[in-house]
Amino acid sequence: MSSTKTSRLPSPCLPGRQLALRGLLAGLAALAFSAAEAITGGVPVNDAEFAAETPWVVVVASREGNGLCTGVLVSPRFVLTAGHCSGGRLEVFFGSPSRAAARRVGVREAIVHPQYTREPLEYDLGLLRLVRPVRVAPVAIASRAESWDLLRPHREATILGWGSIVSRGEKPDVLRRAGVLFSKIGIAGTHFSYWSERGGPCGGDSGGPMLLRGQDGVSVLVGIASTTGGNLCEAGGGSAAYTNVSVLLDFIRRHVPDLRERLPPLEFNTPGT
Repeated sequence: MSSTKTSRLPSPCLPGRQLALRGLLAGLAALAFSAAEAITGGVPVNDAEFAAETPWVVVVASREGNGLCTGVLVSPRFVLTAGHCSGGRLEVFFGSPSRAAARRVGVREAIVHPQYTREPLEYDLGLLRLVRPVRVAPVAIASRAESWDLLRPHREATILGWGSIVSRGEKPDVLRRAGVLFSKIGIAGTHFSYWSERGGPCGGDSGGPMLLRGQDGVSVLVGIASTTGGNLCEAGGGSAAYTNVSVLLDFIRRHVPDLRERLPPLEFNTPGT
């Protein structure tokens, strides 16, 4: 990577600016990485796949129409997204991989993590309380023990979002998905990061989920897209940092009374397996 410039993925509520995590993101330039096509260059999710696998992915949009993020339903009434997406007059599109076909519901309250800071970028997590519950099964969230077990080299993750396919391009109507195969990852503070030579999250993907497959075969949420370094929207590659959801589970528990808790597996893999 020729530059260590970092940027928060654009959101509905905050202007673009250089962010922290420079040390973590810059350091990842030296890490080897094997990747499938990322969201930039990923594949659209069709209706059947969406209904069967990811019905809990939602669009977080400004009512003024000047911004867009991605989020996930963690209960019928709460959406989890990036902290920098959790402000302004917002609404949520749900129930379809197509923004045009999705249903809409208003946001009654945005709750940003009380320790969220822009520089250094930490605790980049927010909850959106909807004006009414929606009838959608929520995402399964990895416990801290399970997340620690899963976030290892040589694991394949899935990332999703409605972000741009190219830098400064229009947001696609249909949700996109891609596989990411780690060779190494970096963990610092409330974030973990990876390096990609072939793209990744772009503008509009903030708040989008990263999933890993648990020991029982269930795909579980481990991260929320937060910030990037380099140029993941175009050729040239860069690094992406995701908020580590499991280390901030107490914040989610405090505000989501019907959170679907996931029990950790009885046995974990040993390192390197």
